Amino acid sequence: MLVWFPFSVLLLVSCITDFFYRKISNMLLLVIGTYGLIASLFEMGNLVFIDSVLGLIIGLLIFIFPYYKSWIGAGDVKLMGVIGIYLGPALTMLTSVYSMLVGGLIALIYLLTQGYLKESFRSLVNFESSHRQMPYAASLSIGAVLAVLTTHNIQL
Repeated sequence: MLVWFPFSVLLLVSCITDFFYRKISNMLLLVIGTYGLIASLFEMGNLVFIDSVLGLIIGLLIFIFPYYKSWIGAGDVKLMGVIGIYLGPALTMLTSVYSMLVGGLIALIYLLTQGYLKESFRSLVNFESSHRQMPYAASLSIGAVLAVLTTHNIQL
């Protein structure tokens, strides 16, 4: 409980601030990430230090290329790193897969409801960058929850 409460707060607050302000607080990421690393030093919950460090590194590395291409923001990369601290390397990779699927679905729904699907498809075919942005913290958070739920036999 002591480990999962801050993780839950991180996901919830990141979703809210990213949705309304398109920002994910560096201070929030720093505090919750540091707590996760300290908790892993003392092996609280399921956290083990080496897994937390590997999860952090993998979480950052997975989204460096999309950040470089300006597909996602720096806050999303850092959020994925902190998610990695709590979930470890294997679940961090699974989270990234789920997040990309969820993000694609959310983007498709957004494009359909806003009437931008044709324009975005044209940009994709011409290898141009679309300037439409959407918050990605929700996709990351849903991906993290799905990764935990699908690997831990948690009954809702």
